[in-house]
Amino acid sequence: MAYRYWIYGLCLETAYRFRTPLTVAPATATCNLRFLCVPGDLGGSDGDTAVPPSADALYLSQERNWCGEHVLEIYATADGRLMRFPGVADFLVSPGRIVCRLHDAELGFMVDLCLLGHVMSYYLEMTGVSALHAGAVVHDGRAVLFAADRQGGKSTLVTSLVAAGFPLLADDIAALELSAEKVLCRHAFPQLKLTPQQALRFVGSAEGFGLVHPDFPKLSVPADRVGSIATQALQVARIYLLERRAPDDADVAIRMEALGPGEALIQLVRHSFLAEALGEHGTVGARGGELETAVRVRFQRLAAIARSMVVKRLCYPSGYHHLPEVHRAVLADLGEAQGVERQAS
Repeated sequence: MAYRYWIYGLCLETAYRFRTPLTVAPATATCNLRFLCVPGDLGGSDGDTAVPPSADALYLSQERNWCGEHVLEIYATADGRLMRFPGVADFLVSPGRIVCRLHDAELGFMVDLCLLGHVMSYYLEMTGVSALHAGAVVHDGRAVLFAADRQGGKSTLVTSLVAAGFPLLADDIAALELSAEKVLCRHAFPQLKLTPQQALRFVGSAEGFGLVHPDFPKLSVPADRVGSIATQALQVARIYLLERRAPDDADVAIRMEALGPGEALIQLVRHSFLAEALGEHGTVGARGGELETAVRVRFQRLAAIARSMVVKRLCYPSGYHHLPEVHRAVLADLGEAQGVERQAS
């Protein structure tokens, strides 16, 4: 049986049953991406895909697994880009098609994690869409993005906004495209990854939700258990770079600082979901002009986004009790922006 879903603005067709909540696409939707998941190894003895030697890799992650292998390896092959998660799965990525070979059936939960994270982010970048490590909600018909480092408070702030009535557009990866000099953010999928404490606060219970990964505490919570969901690509109104202060910091003021285009570009590059992998393309092995062109085009795309957008640094205090005040500050900033736009028109 074939299933169709909307994922990052693409209609994906597959026989694979996802564990993650996804937006169902109608049978009449035109499929522009197919996903196939089968057991085996793309680089194994079946000969489906030959893996180049490590010296010819596009990217070898600095992080290694418990076996000492790179957590992620990316190779260029005649059939597409091979993304290897050693000991877990291989993904062969080509235009309109992604094939996954899972090494161990007991690691099936990793298919969702790898595909909806690193693999789809890479596919988006290959097709001219920038993937930022950011959440997105909707206000007044436009997308508002929040990017942060790990432990930066992104999940808590985004979830609190969804609970306050702002529809969710993206939880963890914001897919940005340039369209007629506007920056659009695509719908990702209707999942919120929450700790049990967050689920208890925003849903009322942490029971009945599966773990995103069995070794980590975050739960896969359908976004409609918290609030509403937006499924259309929307113009971006703001990108906020979050800086949450430590819980013991006495400074409780909320501050915003607009960034110039140069600093905004630096931060967009830094907050790309695959910043390290994309930044090192072409630095491992000899690659030629194709990769240099792809890197340059990606940089130019982010520069155009930085010029088209208002990007602000948002510093705010830690603690659930401060969130309503953060909401009010964001709304005031967005209202001020709308007032400027009305005057200009």
